Amino acid sequence: MMKKWKKPLILIVLCVCIFGLLGCNRTRIIDQISIVHVFGFDQAEDGELIGTALVPNYTTSKSGDDIQFYEEKTSTSVLFAPKMASQTSTPVELGKIRVLLFGKSYAEAGIGEMVRRFILNPQIGTNIQIAVSTESAKKTLNALKQEKSLTLAERIQQNMQGQYLPRMNLHVFLNRFYGEGVDAYVPMLTIGEQERVSVDGIGIFEDDHLKLQLNPEQTTVFSFIEDEQTQATYKMDLEGKERREILAVRAFKSKSNWDWNSKKERLHLGLQLHVTLTQIPDRYSVENEKDVMEMKRIVEKRLEKEMADLFALLKENGVDPLGIGNIVRSKDKSWKETSFYEKYPALPISVNVDVQFLHSGLEG
Repeated sequence: MMKKWKKPLILIVLCVCIFGLLGCNRTRIIDQISIVHVFGFDQAEDGELIGTALVPNYTTSKSGDDIQFYEEKTSTSVLFAPKMASQTSTPVELGKIRVLLFGKSYAEAGIGEMVRRFILNPQIGTNIQIAVSTESAKKTLNALKQEKSLTLAERIQQNMQGQYLPRMNLHVFLNRFYGEGVDAYVPMLTIGEQERVSVDGIGIFEDDHLKLQLNPEQTTVFSFIEDEQTQATYKMDLEGKERREILAVRAFKSKSNWDWNSKKERLHLGLQLHVTLTQIPDRYSVENEKDVMEMKRIVEKRLEKEMADLFALLKENGVDPLGIGNIVRSKDKSWKETSFYEKYPALPISVNVDVQFLHSGLEG
């Protein structure tokens, strides 16, 4: 009987020892390096760069709620890590960065050099988030420090998975940043009530310059077109007999079908959107087919108008985050980037939305 259990017992003991040693080794590593979680970039008045970083101090708190704030001013981004290391008792580790944040003024001036010199560093993982703040990056990181929070990456991710942001990361950003027929976009952050940092739509780049910000409502409409897995909630105010009423739906999935008429140089979008009803006016009932068809018509017409307005805004600002140039290129062998974008502001784009109600998710 003892022989039967001897080998399994030895294996269990060995596994416990190995995992225990690995755990000790992991703790030792964390204690011996300064892991940057959020890195911010701003431009000083003299043209130099201001880098700020949030680093959890695991030597005083194993939970990471003791957050250190570091700031350095340099002429080039490659000097940030060694200069910050002069303030720490351990080496600065950039490979675990979760979010790279640009201040709005710096992003508007152009981030091309930062992308080439810092972001393309092999140490930086492509699954991290890149974002722009409506404030300076320094002010935003200070607000996060006051929150005692290092969950900015999770905050952004949650707004992609269950809210209105289209899905993106550094890998997607770089493909768009260097790609033809498309412009890059990133989450926008702001400092709101009670000095808390929150997501505030998306920022769209023209080349390497931040050119346009979409508010949350515009970003929701954008996500319906751009992200097939969007779960954004779309809310409409309707005029009632006595008071304003609300009709709201939550997306389940969407599918965009683009049709290019090369002879007339016109583009048409057919959007299929599957949603659940989450709030309806008292005068409607989901049990009444006529009411359901009326709500379907209201949502479709409102979305068609808001998408037409969105297309007009994007063309007016000369930005193409939907990759319309790339869409036309895939359907037109004679496509040339320069000539296409010369005509882009006047490009006719029509849209037809087909909304399908899956089931009711009405709140009680």
